[in-house]
Amino acid sequence: MKQRYRINRLAKKEEAATVKRIFALSAISALLALFMFTLGIPLLGKFADFLELILGSQNQQQSPDGKSISAPNLDPIPAATNSANLNIRGFAAEGESVELYLNNNPSAKTETTSGNFSFEDIKLQDGENSIAAKSLSSTGQESEFSKTLTINLDTQSPALTVENPQQNQSFSANNRIKVSGKADQDSQVYANGFLANINSEGQFEILIPVAEGDSQVEIRAIDEAGNVTVEKRNIHFSK
Repeated sequence: MKQRYRINRLAKKEEAATVKRIFALSAISALLALFMFTLGIPLLGKFADFLELILGSQNQQQSPDGKSISAPNLDPIPAATNSANLNIRGFAAEGESVELYLNNNPSAKTETTSGNFSFEDIKLQDGENSIAAKSLSSTGQESEFSKTLTINLDTQSPALTVENPQQNQSFSANNRIKVSGKADQDSQVYANGFLANINSEGQFEILIPVAEGDSQVEIRAIDEAGNVTVEKRNIHFSK
């Protein structure tokens, strides 16, 4: 009997301690929730405003009259071109001029019109070119650089080797003939206007229809810059 009484007494004490712990945890949770809704969220908001101020200042400078000078925005340009002359456009704040930098060197300067600006016939160098710009205020203040754009000037024709068909080759029965060969892997290859599949090693292949009698197959390789290489094969098909 005494042992059972002691066990019951210990169980009641453990139960009471558990209830106290649950009550304490509930109270702490309520206090934390109250802190978040009264102080925590406003503090987080102020912290976010602080970050925005710091990050935003990276692309803005302050002029003496207190107005911010934002970096200009350049319109997208192609990744590659075969023309040495490039037109560049974008937009900036009204009343500001824009200075263009080509390969980290000042290249041209223009004024904004209704917030828009353009540079005509910028001379590119062979290979990769980097392009960025700055805004300039009437008081001589300048912004940070815009986002840098890159473009590759490539004037070389792509490689193209035609393995099939051979010159003056004759075909019969099936009027769909195989055109295959090798080209630069970043090129697009067309056979009589049909786009061929090209693998990572530059090998291409496609089946194209041909008319009865004598005809010509034109194979055309076009690279990213727009350079073209053309090969032609005269063939004969009979049913």
